[in-house]
Amino acid sequence: MENPYRTVYEWKERTGKKVVGCYPMWLPEELVHAAGLLPVVVWRSDEPVTVGHAYVQTFNCGLTRSFVDDAVRGKLNFIDGFVIYRTCLQAQELPFILERHVRPAYLEYLYLPAIFPGNATKDFLIEELERFKASLEKFAGREISDDDLRRSIEIYNENRRLLRRFYEFRRKNPGILRAREVMAVVWSSMLVPKEEHSSWLRELLSELEGRHEELLKERRVKGDLKVVLTGALCQTPQFEILDMIEDLGMVVVDDDLYVGYKYFANDVELDGRRPLEALADRYLRRKPTCPTKGDWEMNWTDEVVDMVKRNDADGVISLLIKFCPPHLCYYPDIKRGLVQAGIPEVMIEVEHEIVSLEGVRTRLQSFAEALRRGA
Repeated sequence: MENPYRTVYEWKERTGKKVVGCYPMWLPEELVHAAGLLPVVVWRSDEPVTVGHAYVQTFNCGLTRSFVDDAVRGKLNFIDGFVIYRTCLQAQELPFILERHVRPAYLEYLYLPAIFPGNATKDFLIEELERFKASLEKFAGREISDDDLRRSIEIYNENRRLLRRFYEFRRKNPGILRAREVMAVVWSSMLVPKEEHSSWLRELLSELEGRHEELLKERRVKGDLKVVLTGALCQTPQFEILDMIEDLGMVVVDDDLYVGYKYFANDVELDGRRPLEALADRYLRRKPTCPTKGDWEMNWTDEVVDMVKRNDADGVISLLIKFCPPHLCYYPDIKRGLVQAGIPEVMIEVEHEIVSLEGVRTRLQSFAEALRRGA
């Protein structure tokens, strides 16, 4: 994850297989995997946006601007195709930009519907997944059988179970892992084949669980306050902000970030059903809460409050990506609910190009001091 471009490119060169970039957050990667392709979750560059601003508005979020910038500059030419879906209004313009200016070998726009009660939503979603499956079969030059898809689902479920076990270890041993390390483990799972990543995870968990007392003494993050991170839809927050939180005496014990718990919270439950129906049911689950699904009955606050109580945390840090309409729409309700529950919270607005982090440090330092006074 230190250089995702090189990681994915070298895998492609080594295997000779095609790579499909999947735009976050809820695309069924298992279908891409079952077609014999490598699905990788599209990432945010670590460079400022330059040429991309000629193709996309400057008031778009960092991920959309960075993705377009990478694409039109040719930095993503080693990716054979892209799948994009209706995450938000900003994401909806991306396939048209790619089609006109990049022209990848494969480009699919998938409509994952907003969650409404009734069978119509699920029926529509299954039809859309059928269409997606057919387009992948045409691109890959092979049929995706139900057995192929079941095997891919089992591989993905195994990786999700290992990641949940990894998170449970973090919860039981606060401070033994730095927040940037936890995020790196999750992010790396989005860039390499799940089989390979699960093998790494088993080795990591064996060492962590076998040496946890020794590791706690050697490398425990020094902090007297436990916090939960929420927000950061679609993209990775800057690692420097995660380090700053810990440097100010706060230990991250849990999160519901996308490059975090949201990514692997639920398995695809086959239970003898058709694989496509099982994939549809995973998307239609209301937990973990996600505002990009357009669920008018969702209550994000309840999940955050439960996470705070479960971890006996002192407060919440909301990482709000600048110009992120889905999060912005729900943030006032989240703030109000946390106030009513008596849970301290601070919102940190995160931008792709950060000139200075001093303002962020000041807000976080004030928050840490307030938590200590309230303890």
